[in-house]
Order: sequence, then structure tokens, then C-alpha cells
Amino acid sequence: MTHQEAKSIARHLGLTLRKVRSGDYRVNFPDGQESTAYYTDTLEDAVRAAIEMARTRGESQTSLRQFG
Repeated sequence: MTHQEAKSIARHLGLTLRKVRSGDYRVNFPDGQESTAYYTDTLEDAVRAAIEMARTRGESQTSLRQFG
């Protein structure tokens, strides 16, 4: 998987993925705080994290609608 492909997947899920100076990959929500950022040294792990973050966000939004 290329960096561009991974970025495209993250973007499709509503997240950002970028390579930082240290060489690690950073996944976060577009306006996310540093506390929600995920760092990893492998692109595959970054994509897995993006998928999990999107899934978790979807579950929490569904829960909020049920109780709202």
C-alpha cells in the first residue's frame, strides 16, 4: 500500500493521515486534539487505526442519538 492510498482511505473515513518529521504516521480527526491523535511507524497500522477510530466514532454518535 502506498502513502497516497492510505491517505485516501483515511480521508474517505473522515480522518487525516500524514507522515511527521520523525518518520511516524499520524492519524487523527480533522479538527482533533493531540489527545486523539494516533502515532505509528507502519502505514498498515495507521490504516487499521483509522478504520477503528472511524468505527468507534460512529458507535459513539449512534449512542448519542439514542439518548438525545
